[in-house]
Amino acid sequence: MVEEETADNQAPKRTRFRSGEAAGKAAPGSRSAKGKPWTFPRNTLEEAIKVAKAIEEKNAGNPMHAADLAKAVGFRQPSDWRFLDLLRSANQYGLASGSGATANVRLEKLGQDIVAPSSPQQRQDALLGAFRNVPEFARVEKFYGGKRIPEDEFFLNTLTREFKIARDRVERFSEVFLGNLKYLRAFAAGPDGAPEGDTGVPQAATRDVLEKPSTPRTISREPRVREFLDTCFVMMPFGEWPDRYYQEIFIPSIKEAGYEPIRADEVFTTGSVVEQIWEQITNAKVLLADLTDKNPNVFYELGLAHAARKPVVFAAARVEDVPFDLRHLRVIIYEVREPQWADKLRKSITDYLKNATKEPEKSIPHPFRSVQED
Repeated sequence: MVEEETADNQAPKRTRFRSGEAAGKAAPGSRSAKGKPWTFPRNTLEEAIKVAKAIEEKNAGNPMHAADLAKAVGFRQPSDWRFLDLLRSANQYGLASGSGATANVRLEKLGQDIVAPSSPQQRQDALLGAFRNVPEFARVEKFYGGKRIPEDEFFLNTLTREFKIARDRVERFSEVFLGNLKYLRAFAAGPDGAPEGDTGVPQAATRDVLEKPSTPRTISREPRVREFLDTCFVMMPFGEWPDRYYQEIFIPSIKEAGYEPIRADEVFTTGSVVEQIWEQITNAKVLLADLTDKNPNVFYELGLAHAARKPVVFAAARVEDVPFDLRHLRVIIYEVREPQWADKLRKSITDYLKNATKEPEKSIPHPFRSVQED
């Protein structure tokens, strides 16, 4: 058990450990921080940005009362400890000012530069600035100076011994710190200036109409430099031709709609595959599903997307591949034998994604739509 603050100026309450907060084994000289304020964010920068995005999108960047802000980011009450943690994290990153269940929350310049930048460079600079706005993160970054961070046990011990991070909070610190590094590198905004293994911005995908080559072509899987905050998770089969469609048609059309495309094979790491897919689905603003050939994995992911009440745009080479009871939703049918079919498909995907954002109810089946409205 650890003690947790429920809101500003309120007495702490006792609660069970949450993920990432389990206390480590006691070490010589280590001490508990029970009952003391958290000096670093409990949430990652990616999570805290939701506060800045809500203020910008829901209230045109004007100050927003905590009660309205809580609903905008998915909580029923401003007194919910998860919302209070998120709001406090946004304050600590310098994205917003004003904390507590009764606060008027103001969007700060760092937050504005991230959610409504004038250029990609402005967003990159603001992301790194928000990360370094947390003194503990800045000190640990400077300590390692771009060198490889050691394995968990040694990293945790260093955090406790060198930076006096309490043992009952060190695992959360590590989780948030490393999560931030990964997020920054995706935008080429990390301390080392580029994603690991990246040699620069990949070349733009070809706009040529796809024709079957006489010999197979290998699709590049070099990491892309991320441009957009909102993501579009793509559910589709893997293989030579689906990979080419994704690289040469789906990615440019999704970016044209203002979203960052993500496919499952780009995010797989050690651990549960289903959990990683669920995380991407729940984080996505909109989803795109290619139902061609009725791939079972795609349909499983589609079920998860509908359970999460997310708007989904469908694409298929044949209308027969789309379940009858889903054909009233946004469906793009493309015919590869038509002239300029690839250009038509690109434009349709871009248009459908934009419309799905404006009218999400037309991209969610009715039973799940009712739950979303509630």
